Amino acid sequence: MTPPRIARGSAARFAAVFAAMSAPAARWRWQVAARALTAIAGGYALTALAASTLAVLAVALGLPRAEAALAAMLASFSLYCGAIVWSFGAATLARLWATLAIVTTLLWMVRAVALALG
Repeated sequence: MTPPRIARGSAARFAAVFAAMSAPAARWRWQVAARALTAIAGGYALTALAASTLAVLAVALGLPRAEAALAAMLASFSLYCGAIVWSFGAATLARLWATLAIVTTLLWMVRAVALALG
């Protein structure tokens, strides 16, 4: 959609161009904000659950508790970084949220099984 022809440099031309561009720009800003919030909060939740699951699995495999906690904590830094990068690389927000929910559910089930066995 092209704005109407108005004299160059006028305030009306600026308003017309801004009105034509503001809707897609606002949508893009909301998408970036949603991805950032998902990266920060969802990535933290996913990383915390993954770290605790790794620690429980390591203890179940015979590693001492302190070493299991340390190994899980060291792995959590790279997992969090990967979750942030992945949240901005996902094709759509729906796919991002669905994948985050599925991975979180799977980690929760693995952790529950490991706690029941160990």
